[in-house]
Amino acid sequence: MPDFQRHVMLALLPTSSEWCHITLPHMTLVYAGKMEELSAMAHNELAKAALSLALVCPAMTLDTLGADVFGGGDEEEVEVIRLKSSPELLAMRSKVEHWNASEHPFNPHVTVGPVGSIGDTIPTRISFDRIMVAWGYDNLTYKLQEDWRSHE
Repeated sequence: MPDFQRHVMLALLPTSSEWCHITLPHMTLVYAGKMEELSAMAHNELAKAALSLALVCPAMTLDTLGADVFGGGDEEEVEVIRLKSSPELLAMRSKVEHWNASEHPFNPHVTVGPVGSIGDTIPTRISFDRIMVAWGYDNLTYKLQEDWRSHE
């Protein structure tokens, strides 16, 4: 699995992870690059961005679109569950997109683990209730607002 020791990202954290075979299940909202490429103030700015989103954005549930394999070439291949985007997810992404340092287009997914990790069944929906700033192995997490639609 990739070593995130020097990497920075904002990510959404799922409410459950029985389908996952990595230590920190997440959906990357924006990959901000390597720690050494960011200014000393970037950690605080990312934390403020995450807190701002947590204060106004509801927890969300996204439909899954099936399994896939990402990576290859210079990158390790991993199995992922692709997610159907939503207006809420795209709105969150647009607020932090200026931090994007990824070579890849935004493609909502959660990494399950190395190739061969996905079992016979994958969830049809995955819920996310927290946002995290990952600065290497230093993680700062905020709870998203309760999803009011879950009470209808």
